[in-house]
Amino acid sequence: LGVRVVQLQPGYVRSEASAVVSAVTGGRGLPAARRRPQAERGPGGRPWVVQNVETFGCIGLLVRHGLDWYQQVGTADEPGTRLLTVTGAVHRPGVVELPVGAPLRAALRAAGGATRPLQALLVGGYAGRWLAPEHLDVPLTVDGIRAVGGTLGAGLVVALPDTACGLATTARVVRYLASQSARQCGPCTNGLPAVAGAVEELAAGRPSPGVLDRLSRWCGLVTGRGACSHPDGAVALVRSALETFADDVQQHLAGDCGRSGLDVGVPA
Repeated sequence: LGVRVVQLQPGYVRSEASAVVSAVTGGRGLPAARRRPQAERGPGGRPWVVQNVETFGCIGLLVRHGLDWYQQVGTADEPGTRLLTVTGAVHRPGVVELPVGAPLRAALRAAGGATRPLQALLVGGYAGRWLAPEHLDVPLTVDGIRAVGGTLGAGLVVALPDTACGLATTARVVRYLASQSARQCGPCTNGLPAVAGAVEELAAGRPSPGVLDRLSRWCGLVTGRGACSHPDGAVALVRSALETFADDVQQHLAGDCGRSGLDVGVPA
């Protein structure tokens, strides 16, 4: 069995499945337009299996110890463990491993607990969703997170303290996502910068009249129209921020909340 290592060019969208397959086969390494999943039909008309390192690690454990051993942790529908990167207002930021189905608060506990009272958690990565602390007992399963409007996504959990501004933090992330466009379609090339600008204007305080209407309209125009799902993830993050930080939105329309954004590791 031969192994070939291919180094991808840096870029947020270059880790998308069709972009990885494109790079491996000598292409530009950018996401393909939405068609069939790579597992059904990829380059050359053949199915391609694209998995991350965590999945292959689980396969290794299954092969070594067997199915019965593997099913001793997790849930009946989702056995095993899950790796999560926990950062933000926690004592020991880093990667933690938890049984699938453990509550969201267990991720914070594994990272040493919160350093401050929390006002929200970003779950799923930069294209994830903001969740209020009332959801700390939701199980870390695909269905459990989906039931409260979230997604596990890339397995990132950011604890937002009460001293940080959720809108300013979201503005940083959305501007980064806009900068990472593959520039293959209008919703991503033109739509995301417009959405990012509106979120930044709102976060700065005292925005121009109609900023929320414009933001809502632009989010609607972007959703489901991109060549890949990159713009959908950015828009979903924005919508969750407007809902989770609804009180802050009203403060920013009149002035600002007096807090700054949290550094969530977005490249400058």
